[in-house]
Amino acid sequence: MLDELDVVTSRRGELEDMIEAATENDDEDDRRIAMERAVSLPSRANTVKTLALALKTLNEASAPQGKKAQAQDRANEVASRFRPIGPPQLKAV
Repeated sequence: MLDELDVVTSRRGELEDMIEAATENDDEDDRRIAMERAVSLPSRANTVKTLALALKTLNEASAPQGKKAQAQDRANEVASRFRPIGPPQLKAV
């Protein structure tokens, strides 16, 4: 997606010329306006913002656990090796 964004940014003049050529016989300007809006700066900026947010979310999702969580996991692992101790029992001798 970043490559596509780079192409749109670096060849914006060519794209505008192609849009003009493709819409010169149209009776209404709606299609030309929509196509120009698709390659406009705010549209490209929004695409970069969305990609940055997605990358941030992916990085946060794969972040390692904190120290407390890691210590608790290790404690649970060690504790699983021993059988649990039940409640105290009274025995008459």
